[in-house]
Amino acid sequence: MDKTTSRAARASVALALALALGACTGTPAETASSGPAPAGGSLNVVTRWAAGSPEAEAQTRILDAFTAKTGITLNMTEGLETIDDQVETMVAAGMAPDLVIVNLFDKTLSWLDAGVTVPADQYLAEWGLAGKIKADAANEWRVGGTANGQLQGLPYSGFSWPVFWNTDLLKKAGVDAIPTSTDELKAVAKKLRDAGIGPVVVGGNDWTGQKFFYQIAQSYTEPEAMKAVMGNGGYCDTKSVMDGIDLFVELRDAGVFVDNVAGMNADDMYATYYAEKAAVMSAGSWAYAEAVKAGTGVEERTQLGGFPIPSGSAFAKPSSYQGFTGVGFMITKQGAEAEKIDLVKQMVQAFYEDAAVGDFVKTASILPPVSGDFASYATNPLLAQSLGLDAVVSYAVLPDVWIGAASDPIIQVLTGAYGKSSAKEICAGLDSATKG
Repeated sequence: MDKTTSRAARASVALALALALGACTGTPAETASSGPAPAGGSLNVVTRWAAGSPEAEAQTRILDAFTAKTGITLNMTEGLETIDDQVETMVAAGMAPDLVIVNLFDKTLSWLDAGVTVPADQYLAEWGLAGKIKADAANEWRVGGTANGQLQGLPYSGFSWPVFWNTDLLKKAGVDAIPTSTDELKAVAKKLRDAGIGPVVVGGNDWTGQKFFYQIAQSYTEPEAMKAVMGNGGYCDTKSVMDGIDLFVELRDAGVFVDNVAGMNADDMYATYYAEKAAVMSAGSWAYAEAVKAGTGVEERTQLGGFPIPSGSAFAKPSSYQGFTGVGFMITKQGAEAEKIDLVKQMVQAFYEDAAVGDFVKTASILPPVSGDFASYATNPLLAQSLGLDAVVSYAVLPDVWIGAASDPIIQVLTGAYGKSSAKEICAGLDSATKG
């Protein structure tokens, strides 16, 4: 089996096995220990927020206070980069967690249909969150991204995803203003290269490159049409999308991206930008805190904005992303059982208290999915900047929900796109990856 299909096949096998085993295994508490649970009860949780990250710092403070208050024991497992595979393996082995703190992305989009998780609609109301969580945030977590779809989980970590422009490096290259058109961008990239400065850095070999490619590829396409192509294919047959792919290739061949970009990943991108070896990157708001932690002062020299647009673009202003499909709470079948669901409720409610949300805003620069005034928590200078992005950018369609489980094979296609693939090779590869 080749690598482009192995992940999808694993998804199918793991989910089928999970369903088969789910009916004959006990709860995680029963399978993990034969002894009685503590008086406060216990929960098994897998979290995407790993130790050392800003999100984990805020998470730890909230959970320490929660366990002290409730007496509930939390058995926490850190999710890996492939947290979806990790959880499915646990489910298949009869060790399903009660709650998963995870992105709505790739294989997690199939968990509701597979019976790994349960709909969260009733909990939204019963837990007092219906009037707190913003409707647009909840809708992004509904099947199909519409108000009528089942709620797959409870959104928590919203994000902005602008383009970072290092104004000091631009000035060193003789650039006084951030470019707003792709023609201007090509000229800026040449000036940066002539000054020995890298232009746009991105992880051409992972998810960061995937998102950035789609941001450019949809430059001429209206949102609904782009969603349809992402979900069903037709890249080669849709003229506006092909125009966007041609634009990507044109920018690549004009030297807009740093050298050897096809071999870079997200860590390379961040390190290059924070070390001020490249003047531009596209990154989510989770990078705001990391920019400060880098200790170079790059955050003070960064202006946030959008990616330049071509003449005739479907966007009115330079493009950016924002959304609420970052990390949220997904309740498993085990977590929904009578002896567990009240414990899950208490833990989830603790995260949605204003002070807890504010902690995440301050520490991890999340875009709050809930109503309220959290501006006072926006102490990070980049986060403070991002609150005014609506005035200067147009928002592109984030591909995550629409490409679903095709994400990994698409990344492999796009690694070639950052290398030497032609526009025709790129569109054909995307069509093949989408149709499986």
